[in-house]
Amino acid sequence: CLELPIPNDIAFIGEIGLGGELRMVTRMEKRVNTVAKLGYRMCVVPKAAEKVLGTEGLENIKVVGCRNLKDVINTIFPDVMKRS
Repeated sequence: CLELPIPNDIAFIGEIGLGGELRMVTRMEKRVNTVAKLGYRMCVVPKAAEKVLGTEGLENIKVVGCRNLKDVINTIFPDVMKRS
């Protein structure tokens, strides 16, 4: 059981399906740019969105694409998931 809070400097943009898959939402690029301007250091997005996002204005943020919720957890908590 994972009982750790998500760090305050990580944002998530997308929709989680019933099977744990991540889906894109509308205006993805605008949303990621807004998150970058707000000072987040990382933004987790659906893998499909990672491919279509431009890099302009995203120099200070790491955009990480994930396929499902398991990928998100492994990305945010890599050390915790290695222990289990």
